[in-house]
Amino acid sequence: MTGTRVDLSARMWLLLLLDAAERAGVAPLSVRRLHRLVYLANAMAPVYDLLTPDGYILKYKRGPFFPAVQWDIDRLGAQGLARVANLRRAEDELGWWFDADYTLTRRGMLAVDTAKGLTEMAAKSSFLREVVKAFAAIELTEDERDASLLGDVAYARADNQAPIDFRTASENLTSLAATAIAGRGYDGHQVNRRAEVHLYFRYLERLWSHQAGARQSA
Repeated sequence: MTGTRVDLSARMWLLLLLDAAERAGVAPLSVRRLHRLVYLANAMAPVYDLLTPDGYILKYKRGPFFPAVQWDIDRLGAQGLARVANLRRAEDELGWWFDADYTLTRRGMLAVDTAKGLTEMAAKSSFLREVVKAFAAIELTEDERDASLLGDVAYARADNQAPIDFRTASENLTSLAATAIAGRGYDGHQVNRRAEVHLYFRYLERLWSHQAGARQSA
């Protein structure tokens, strides 16, 4: 029973993320974008006092990838809750992989609407909406926007194939950095958690722009 509850919770997290993407105008989500948003959402969950769904990942050169998330999103597709479209073979300098685009189906929308009636799910939905809205507000090209997420402090400092473990608050460099960047508790003012999420994504945008400028001038 415990495993079933975990699976259902993880899949609802994905459905809520797809719902947030629809509302923010960034749907459908490719495999790459889906996993990167899952990574940032998981890492920033403590900002909203939420438990991290999956706080352990190996760093890949291509970007975050959660095998369990891929299994869950494909199962949601098989269950008719998510739509899987444009399945294709993609390739870059690192090799090839299978890509696809994910959106909510009508059944998925109804499931999300029902889930939001629960206090716990409503809180998760509110958080994921802010994460995706902050991502959507990044003023870069589509590819640059996706790439900017790799500037996350925990992901950027890890060696390739090394583990990134943010299961405990004291080791979660992402949420700690978000709090520091927002200046919570400093200068006599309190930054709300919504602003904390948005400021961290703005930091990632500015970091990418700065690094891009440095590459061009090198």
